[in-house]
Amino acid sequence: MKKAAPFTTSRVLNAPRALVYRVQSEVAHLEKWLSPAGFRTIHAEMDFKVGGTYHYGLEGPGGMQMWGLQTFREIVPNEKVVLIQSFSDKNRGLTRHPMSADWPLEMLSTTTFEDAGQDKTRITISVEPYNADEAGIVAFDGARSSMEGGFASSLAKLEAYLASLQK
Repeated sequence: MKKAAPFTTSRVLNAPRALVYRVQSEVAHLEKWLSPAGFRTIHAEMDFKVGGTYHYGLEGPGGMQMWGLQTFREIVPNEKVVLIQSFSDKNRGLTRHPMSADWPLEMLSTTTFEDAGQDKTRITISVEPYNADEAGIVAFDGARSSMEGGFASSLAKLEAYLASLQK
């Protein structure tokens, strides 16, 4: 079976690496910014450790709800977080993407944090199907432009949130 190339996005943020890492690793921060434009967090529960999880619910336009579950695989403070990302339900049961029946049940996501100058941090996020069948890989490959837009809007919210913390 073929393997999908990872989807990768990167952005330089105007904040020191320790702060960028903290807003990625503490639930009180994540619930303020980690969602696409037009969505808000309605549930956030996290046990940030290897083997721990982040279970969250988002509500979007018209009251549409989406749930997600992240399971942490590797954590290197201020450098890297590796996790398995899945859609879920309120009870943590894994589900398919609400708008794509073929979407992989699991995605491997790696986020890295690098110094990028005085009080600047480069965040790089790489996502790829994990244990996916051929249909899942095709669905993933066909959604790259949508992922670009979704990650761009989330990273814009992150930038604004970081700016608000540094005033």
